[in-house]
Amino acid sequence: MEFIVTTTRDNQEELLGTAQRWARALQVPAISRDNWNLEKMKREYEVDAILLASAQGPKVYCRKHKFFYHPSMAQLRIENIKKGQIDHMAEAMNLHSGMRVLDCTLGLAADAAIASYIVGETGKVVGLEGSDILHFVVQQGLKNYEAKDSDLTAALRRIIAVHTDAATYLATRMEEFDVIYFDPMFETPVEGSSNMEPLRDLAYQSKLTPKIIQLALQRAPRVVIKERYIKYLRDLGCTEVMGGKYSSVKYGVIQK
Repeated sequence: MEFIVTTTRDNQEELLGTAQRWARALQVPAISRDNWNLEKMKREYEVDAILLASAQGPKVYCRKHKFFYHPSMAQLRIENIKKGQIDHMAEAMNLHSGMRVLDCTLGLAADAAIASYIVGETGKVVGLEGSDILHFVVQQGLKNYEAKDSDLTAALRRIIAVHTDAATYLATRMEEFDVIYFDPMFETPVEGSSNMEPLRDLAYQSKLTPKIIQLALQRAPRVVIKERYIKYLRDLGCTEVMGGKYSSVKYGVIQK
C-alpha cells in the first residue's frame, strides 16, 4: 500500500516533528498539511492512504474513512470471560495460563488480547501483521491505549507485534509455540461489520494455503483457523470444527 504521512489540521506545528519521525521510520514522504483536504491530497500524491499524526495518536485516512486503534470487541469478551462465559476462540485454542501463542493475522489484536489475558504474565503472545501501516498503528495502540479494564490494558502491553507475514515468519524463525492461530480476511464481509471496512482496506491480503498450515504444524502441535464456512475449514484439513450454535463464524482445529 502506498501512503504518505501528514498531520491533522489542528496543532500542525506541534505535530509536524512527530509526523516526520514516523515518516522516517516507515520510509515514506512527510507532507505539510496546511489547508489540504485529505481526499484531494490523496489524489494529488497518488497514494492509497494517509497516516495522520494527531493529538490522540496515529490515524489513517483511506477510502473516505478514518481509522484509529481500538481493541474492537476485546473489552466485552474479557468481561464475559470474567462472568464465566465461554469464549469460543479461546476454547478452540485450548488456552490456559503460561501458553505460548502465535497469532498469524494480528489485525486490531482483539483476538491476541484475549489470548494474552488468558495466558497471563507467564505466557507469551506474538502477533504477525504484514501491512506496514496497520502494524504501525496497532503497535502504537498496544503501547499507549488505556482501556477501562486494567486487565485488558495489561494484556495489550504484553503482545509482541511483528511486522511480517506468516509464511516468512514460519519459514525463517525456529521458535516453537503451543498453538498457532489464523484469522484470514473473509472474502465477503460479515453482515453488520461495516465498522471494520477501513481495516479491510489496510490489511495485508494473503490466502491461507496448505503449505503455510504445514509450516505452522512444524512450530506448534495445534493450529486453529477462524472462518465462516465449514467446507473451507474441512478442505484445509481441520478435523474438528468448534463455535457457537448460532454464530456466523467457526473455528477449525488441526492437531499434529
